[in-house]
Amino acid sequence: MNQAAKGGHIDAHYQLAHMYVNGEGVEQDMKRAFYHWEEAAIGGHHIARFGLGLMEGNHGRHERQVKHLIIAANQGWGVAVEQLKM
Repeated sequence: MNQAAKGGHIDAHYQLAHMYVNGEGVEQDMKRAFYHWEEAAIGGHHIARFGLGLMEGNHGRHERQVKHLIIAANQGWGVAVEQLKM
């Protein structure tokens, strides 16, 4: 998985982020999760972009949260649209 992420595969970055958030097969590490979510989001992964928005909101950075959610919504992720309505 790490090799694929190093090769720029956005799904690998997304999967690694998920693993780091949940401590699945790796030690839980939110900084690494954030890094991999950013890499996947930059590559166009709409669910990773949504996850970044949630993380930003959890850390009180609501302006950044909204920006990420708008991007995810524009990429067609309906869950982001619903989150923006809240």
